[in-house]
Amino acid sequence: MANASDLTSHPADMEERGAPLRHTPWADGKRPFSIAMSPIALEDWLELDPRREADLTEKAAILATDPAAVCIMPGTDEAAAEVHGLIGGDLTRQGVPLFPVAPPAALADGTPLAASPLAAAAMMVPDDLVIMRRGADAWHLAAGVVAFPSAWLLPEKFGQPMDAIHRSVPGWEGPMARRVARIFDNLVVDQPVWRLNWSVQFGGGLAIPADKHVRPPAERVADTLVRVERQTLRRLRTGDLLFTIKVMVDPVEAFARHPDGRHLAWSLADQIDRLDPAQLAYKGLSAVRDTLSARLRALVAS
Repeated sequence: MANASDLTSHPADMEERGAPLRHTPWADGKRPFSIAMSPIALEDWLELDPRREADLTEKAAILATDPAAVCIMPGTDEAAAEVHGLIGGDLTRQGVPLFPVAPPAALADGTPLAASPLAAAAMMVPDDLVIMRRGADAWHLAAGVVAFPSAWLLPEKFGQPMDAIHRSVPGWEGPMARRVARIFDNLVVDQPVWRLNWSVQFGGGLAIPADKHVRPPAERVADTLVRVERQTLRRLRTGDLLFTIKVMVDPVEAFARHPDGRHLAWSLADQIDRLDPAQLAYKGLSAVRDTLSARLRALVAS
């Protein structure tokens, strides 16, 4: 596996990729850890921005060196081919090149990229791609190309049902799990849904494979980055579901230069202040909440 420092951007480089603070889900009034999935028009399904080429350059290096980034269950070829066709067709409609960055000739395990339609599709967009399949009892993770995990490992989730995948999420058991299952079961072809979530990381880039629950020392708050995931869910004609995850990372210093920076920084600080102990621990902020909250407010104090 390649060294993460060789494959991820430094904080100072983040804004140069364009579109800083494109999405700010902490400022919309929704409580943390809510599902909050909404319908999205087909023409808005895939979101492109100036970061696309830089993100795909990073992804190409990961797919070529890290075998854990790609897990594909036998019997998912038809679904993967459909994903490839949907993404390629949407990008063609948008009038953009399908492969703005040269994809790797082969994956880390030696599989030619051309022989893996899901991996080839993942080299068209910055998003990670996951195929979910309904089993007799639950939805399972059947295939995935995940270059930019948010503190989880694809091989550990591969083949697992939703309850096992989300076991560590505060509040998952009960109404949240049942609601997600209903959304999955009732999703209609060509009627995708989407949601946003946020987290905070301390250094690093798009790929965060390390355990975020390890509490960072307080002095690392100086390297604070805001991490947002734009997630979509779309039913395939095969009956499987495609889950897309686009990661965007920005340094908190971007608040000071944003026209609505004061509101955004204070809103994030307020959300962090309101997290309960389990939520703080899940986001890896238990040891730094007060320091981080104060830093966010100080950024826009003048």
